Amino acid sequence: MFNRAALPKDITSYDLLKAFAVLTMLVDHIGFYFFPDDMWWRAIGRLCVPIWFFLIGYARSRDIGPRLWIGGTLLLAADLIAGKYLIPFNILFTMLAIRLVIDPLMRGVTRAGTQALWAVAVLCFFAYLPTAFVLEYGTQGVLLAMLGWFMRHRAEGDRGLISEAMVQNYVIFAAVSFVLIQTVSFGFVQGQMLLLATCALPVFGALYMFKPMNFPRLTGVMGPLAAVIRFMGRWTLEIYVAHLVILNIIGVIVFPDRFDLFSPHWTTLDFGTPAAPGPTP
Repeated sequence: MFNRAALPKDITSYDLLKAFAVLTMLVDHIGFYFFPDDMWWRAIGRLCVPIWFFLIGYARSRDIGPRLWIGGTLLLAADLIAGKYLIPFNILFTMLAIRLVIDPLMRGVTRAGTQALWAVAVLCFFAYLPTAFVLEYGTQGVLLAMLGWFMRHRAEGDRGLISEAMVQNYVIFAAVSFVLIQTVSFGFVQGQMLLLATCALPVFGALYMFKPMNFPRLTGVMGPLAAVIRFMGRWTLEIYVAHLVILNIIGVIVFPDRFDLFSPHWTTLDFGTPAAPGPTP
């Protein structure tokens, strides 16, 4: 169970990573709700996606307690009331599924060897499209969570599970896969793809170098802003659910042609122009 009281008072590396993800997530959703034809917002907003899934794989906890279930159900209800779609199920249900499967999956592939690992990674890449019609992000979420799992076990000294060269190759594969999948899913033009790819490089570099750290000096320098960063880093699920509920309400009021109150659709294919998935906490 997540215990905020046990968290340090200083800004942590988790806080910084999640705060960046929250900010890019907000850019992504502002684009979706207010500027649906301007895909530059979405190209920038996509940068939060690998962070959320990385942290699922990196986490020690595999808790599937009530917070995610309640959050996912609230969002599902809000989407249906706002005339959006039931399927694919929102990202919180994808996160629940990944928490259930990631450890047994990774124990199996690491025991089976490098070829099995690459086979699973490639399968996740090609299975994205069909699985994304059921759960947001589909097996792309698994592919990115695998990266987090590798980094966690590397940090804990389990280097015998997989070589460092293999980890580095996997980071490259995950980054390229992410850019390709997002470009195809959103129909990014060349400039938008280049922006996404350029910005994805430091993001994946940060994930490769990530380790739990406290920053007392930074906390002092940031002053009141430190509390904002900690809030974004420690209340991400609540921020995610609350801001989407608010945006759905705004959508129904301001854009009734797109968000038709109490007129839900079964799938994203029925919801106007096929909607690309939104980001996760």
